[in-house]
Order: sequence, then C-alpha cells, then structure tokens
Amino acid sequence: NSTPAPTTAAPAKGWEFDIVPYIWGSGLNGNVKIGRVPTQTIDASFEDILDHLGVAPMGAFEARNGRWGVLVDAIYIRLDDTVSGSGASPGEIDVSMTQQLYAAFLTYRFYEGNKSAVEFAWGMRNYQLDNDLEVVSGIAQGLAASADENWWDWLVGVRYIGRPSPRWSLSAFADLGGGGSHLAWEAIGIADFAFNKTVSLAFGYRYLHVDFEQTDFLYDASMQGPFVGVGFHW
Repeated sequence: NSTPAPTTAAPAKGWEFDIVPYIWGSGLNGNVKIGRVPTQTIDASFEDILDHLGVAPMGAFEARNGRWGVLVDAIYIRLDDTVSGSGASPGEIDVSMTQQLYAAFLTYRFYEGNKSAVEFAWGMRNYQLDNDLEVVSGIAQGLAASADENWWDWLVGVRYIGRPSPRWSLSAFADLGGGGSHLAWEAIGIADFAFNKTVSLAFGYRYLHVDFEQTDFLYDASMQGPFVGVGFHW
C-alpha cells in the first residue's frame, strides 16, 4: 500500500477503519540538481538523517466496506544537514529539505479466500518539495540555489494479503505510475500482529523511487528502509 495499514480480518458487512501512526527508518539516495548547483549524488543513511531531523510525522489510514476500500498515506519530513556530494563538482553541501508526500488509493478486492486476498488499487500521490542547497567546499563552493516544486502522479497498484493465523497477517503492496514524474514506483512488505481486536503492531520494509525533472531541477532519488507502527482498528 502506499500505507502500512494492517488488514487482519476478512471484509465484514459495514465500514471498518484502521489508523496507523508509524516511523519509517528511511535513507535517501540519488541525484539532486537545483538551479546553478551542479548535479550532486546524495547518499544519506537513516542514521545521518535522524541526527539532523527536524520533524517527521507519518501516518496511514484505511477505510473498507465489503470489497471496496480507501487507503491514505501522509509523510512530512524536514531535514537540515551537511552531506558529501559527488558528480560534476564534488564537495560538502548544506541541505535544507522539506518533503511532503500524500497518497490516496481506491481499492477493490477481486479475490477473497479463507486465508488470503488480492486487491487492485488506483490512486494518486502528491509531492511537495522545498529544497535549499549550498555548496560549502570544493570547486563549486559558494553556489546556492532553492526550489519549491509541487506535482502529482497517477498510480496503479496491487496488494496481496495473507492470514497464516488469527493474530498474524502478511501483506505486500506495489504501485507504479507517473504524470508529473517520469517514473515513480514503490514496494512494501508488511507483517502485522494483532494484540486484540483493536490494537496491532505493524512492521516491514518500504522502498520508494521517484524520477522527476524540470528545467533547472532534478530529483531522481530513492527512499528505503524499515518501518514500525501501531495500528488501531474499529
């Protein structure tokens, strides 16, 4: 899913809801170019990001009624760091970055078995990036640039849900799309343990790649890492 929302039971009559605040231990790897600052390769681990993280609220929401459902995922990250860049002009780069990603999917459960289910998903993701770069060492020292970009991607996806036991569920979600981006895709693996009918623990691994380019701006990067969250179901 674009969202680590747990799915611990087969669809029942009436509406069911899940909300999952979570932490995503994501690193950032890829190429970024803003204005006159040459293209830089950024390789920041989660530990690097955590040391310089300003705020990072994340959450997922799912609503379902029978075979139809809605998935919503929201990520807000503010980061201030100095990273080692490479590429045309290697050097140290002061990075001030705010990333907001909001995704929404409509899902349809076309297969439902005793211990598994498969869903199609159609949706969109909004990206809001506010980036400031300044090269503070190397050949390009002194160059600085800012960019505030906002775009949408249309997405299609599929989700598999397995229920090996009453308390455990395993799921995998992948989506692919574009529109504003040349290409965007995501893959998520999730394990969910239900403590009771209301509270569960969700954890897994998530990979998101985005390739977006416009005049004087390039963001071709991947975010990946483990996540953990607490789910509330009613």
